[in-house]
Amino acid sequence: MAATPQPDLRFNDSCSDCGYRQIDLPEPLPVIGDDFDWLLRDYDGFRRFLLEELAARFPERRRWTPADMEVVIVEALAVVLDQLSDALDRIHAEAFLESARRPESVRRLLAMIGYDAVALATDAAGIPQAEVASGESQPQRLQRLLRFRPALRQLREDYADELGQLSAAQQAALLAFSEADAAPSSVQLDALQLFLDNTPEFVTRARRMALESYWAARPAEMDQARAAGPRAIHQQRRMVTEADYGQRIKDHPLVLNGHAFSRWSGSWSTIHLAVVLHNNLQLDALLDASSAGGVEPLNRLRARIDHFYRGRGISVADLWGGQPSGRTLLRPYVDAYRLAGQEVVLVDATPVGINISLSVNVRANYFQSEVRRDLQAVLGSDLGGFFEPGRLAFGEDLYSSDIVERAMALAGVEVVCLNRFKRVGRRFPDQSDAGRIRLDGLEIAVCDNDPQRPERGILRLTLHGGQRG
Repeated sequence: MAATPQPDLRFNDSCSDCGYRQIDLPEPLPVIGDDFDWLLRDYDGFRRFLLEELAARFPERRRWTPADMEVVIVEALAVVLDQLSDALDRIHAEAFLESARRPESVRRLLAMIGYDAVALATDAAGIPQAEVASGESQPQRLQRLLRFRPALRQLREDYADELGQLSAAQQAALLAFSEADAAPSSVQLDALQLFLDNTPEFVTRARRMALESYWAARPAEMDQARAAGPRAIHQQRRMVTEADYGQRIKDHPLVLNGHAFSRWSGSWSTIHLAVVLHNNLQLDALLDASSAGGVEPLNRLRARIDHFYRGRGISVADLWGGQPSGRTLLRPYVDAYRLAGQEVVLVDATPVGINISLSVNVRANYFQSEVRRDLQAVLGSDLGGFFEPGRLAFGEDLYSSDIVERAMALAGVEVVCLNRFKRVGRRFPDQSDAGRIRLDGLEIAVCDNDPQRPERGILRLTLHGGQRG
């Protein structure tokens, strides 16, 4: 190492009081030449360079054969350098989302940009869930907990301390669960659930391992997540403006339509968020099998809501406690994405029942019963109907021409005559001549054609012609 230069105090000849320090720096080191080609990456390049170096160092030697010991050593070194170069390229590629190949690298890179691939994975990935779903049956519980068996077999040694906190019987049950291939008993499932509740880190690692195994077997699914992650950066999920509230609330599986407006409360502005829920459910009505349209639709809706909340990092542990309503299911989502300090009030839409009376001429080769059924389908409130919940917007005026157009589109309809077109109630005039029913604010036109609830719309059909039956 070079010695530290010492300063030298010097004085001018004309003035003995004027001095200065002078430091003489050493000469700079000579530049070391570098004739190594740093772009070499493969076996042939390394072998050629090493042989050229040998030839340059020993110019008196004119003959080199593959049997020479020097050439053998050079080729062995070229093999090792080629392997190291390949490892370097692979390591460098794993640092970028576009070129990463390992599932764990892709998952970590997606997490760096805020995309939780584990929570957003499809049901086919088989991501295990530690949380107990409301109304979970014994077969569903068995299927849910069996997904933790591969992770428990592989990571059991890493959580020896946590397992030691369980009783001896529970430890034996977990050991039997992880080693056996048969269906576990209820005692084993109870011990596993207790272990999962007390070890959230294990649950996180098990979920990640399940996704990585799924991606390793299906690289196309990993490529889809690789492409979806950067696109998700540009998706606005935070609720800031009134338009944000109206648009983002529609992302919830329970919501069919939404509209937000601001109102001054005397001290601050309050956001009022009006929604149309699944199956025209009211905000304070209980979500059960009768309001959801059956047990199977209710289970599918619950699964969609759970998947939606898990994908956004919202806990679903207490979501289905008791009998939740639409308001209790929407409140965690709104609170998670609204502005801090911004008051948000959820309100129901104002349904406006429509009274419609149509006179229809049926073509000669069609049955009246089939045409009536088709008319009730296209003008009803079921899936694909004109009054399907969520299809009409808040305050959207209703035009008779749209009704006639829907009816005339059917193959068996020849002529349509609109006899009545008005709001339900005697105080509202008939608008069949004007052809327009004006709606405003939170009003939404409905026509359920339910005899038990005539206030929600009536559809009368009078058919002429065609064939009876």
